[in-house]
Amino acid sequence: PTGRDAIEYAADPGLWGGSVYTTTAAIAGTEDDLVYQSERFGDFTYRVVLSDGAYLVTLKFAEIYWNASGKRVFDVLMEGIEVIRGLDIYAAAGGNTAYDSTHLVNVADGALDVTFRSRIDNAKVSAILIQKAY
Repeated sequence: PTGRDAIEYAADPGLWGGSVYTTTAAIAGTEDDLVYQSERFGDFTYRVVLSDGAYLVTLKFAEIYWNASGKRVFDVLMEGIEVIRGLDIYAAAGGNTAYDSTHLVNVADGALDVTFRSRIDNAKVSAILIQKAY
C-alpha cells in the first residue's frame, strides 16, 4: 500500500518464511490504517539489497490478532544484532494501535538482514521503512 506521506510499501522483498494475516479493523495512532492492517507472522527473515552505509530502519507494528498482553512475545535482529528483545506489542501499545520502533543500522555487506524470532506464539511485522541515515 501507499501511505498518506506518499511512501509506497512493497510486498515482502527478499523474504524467507512466515505467513500473512490481515484485518479490516481501524488502527489507532495513525492515519495509515492500511500499512498496519496486514502482517507477516511466524519466524522469518528479510534480506534487502542496499548500498553499504548507515540506515534508519523503522519497524511498524500493530497487534491485530490478540486482545491481551502475554499472548505474543518476540525478538528482532538486524545484521545479526538483537535490537528488540521480548516485544509484547499489546503490552506496549494495546490492540489495533500503531507502534513503531526505529533503529540505526550499519550495512557493510550489500544487504540488510532483519530476522524475526518468536518466543511466545509468532513474531510479526506490519511494514518496514528503510531510510538512508546520512
